[in-house]
Amino acid sequence: MDATDPPKLRALTAGDTPDLMALVEEAGWNQTPRDWQIMLAQGKGRGLADPAGRIRASAVTLPYGDALGWIGMVLVAGDWRKRGHATRLLADCIEELRGAGRVAGLDATPAGEPVYTRLGFAGTERISRWRRPARAPQGAAAEGLRPIAPGDLARIAALDAESFGTPRPALIADIARRSDPMGWIAGEGGVLLHRAGRNARQIGPICAPDTATAGRLLDAALAAFGEPLVIDACDARPGFGTLLEARGFSVERPFTRMYLGTPVPPGAPARRFAIAGPELG
Repeated sequence: MDATDPPKLRALTAGDTPDLMALVEEAGWNQTPRDWQIMLAQGKGRGLADPAGRIRASAVTLPYGDALGWIGMVLVAGDWRKRGHATRLLADCIEELRGAGRVAGLDATPAGEPVYTRLGFAGTERISRWRRPARAPQGAAAEGLRPIAPGDLARIAALDAESFGTPRPALIADIARRSDPMGWIAGEGGVLLHRAGRNARQIGPICAPDTATAGRLLDAALAAFGEPLVIDACDARPGFGTLLEARGFSVERPFTRMYLGTPVPPGAPARRFAIAGPELG
């Protein structure tokens, strides 16, 4: 890229998916074309294009409820890094959310956290990504659970809103509908959702009244899937980390949940065992 020909900032569209997936693959992230489709349909993507029109950097904002906007998919091609492109995209995200009266939230990687801190974001919660390699499905779904049915979607969205702190029913419905089984629900008010990923199935969100219920929900997923699995678990539930380790998961990397401005109400953090993913919150 010639210094006299700066990258063009423009809105992302579904037609950019090949370029966006190239960014995901270079970074080793787990998103799929379907993930991009739902984020661009429910939110707003922006990217920086080179003179040939290829997207070489990206960021997405997702509106949740009336007060929160989630920032995700901040990606920059390797040969474009350390030139201020991520900061430029973040500034555009922040301007959009402030203009709409929304607090900006995100889950930061260790590499991204210093950038967000300089922009005024403050950390509120630690999250760890746990990974389990492929192995044969084991056991059977525990008693007291049942597969999610289409008629459960409103109930599931309400449970997620209680845990997350703000409603996002369209996102929750999309995660559920893209998989068979949709996930599992516990009679005492717990739910586990999942979705296919580029290199591993993403387990989450999980909300549950206690660690035992969260463990039973996880065991239902382990009984159904033998592929590689990832789960972004909340560090504030230490008993859940012990449970994950006993089931063959190991920590891959941390995230920090950060907000710019006053955080949204934290929901019911004691019920939040795993998030939907750092790009979704």
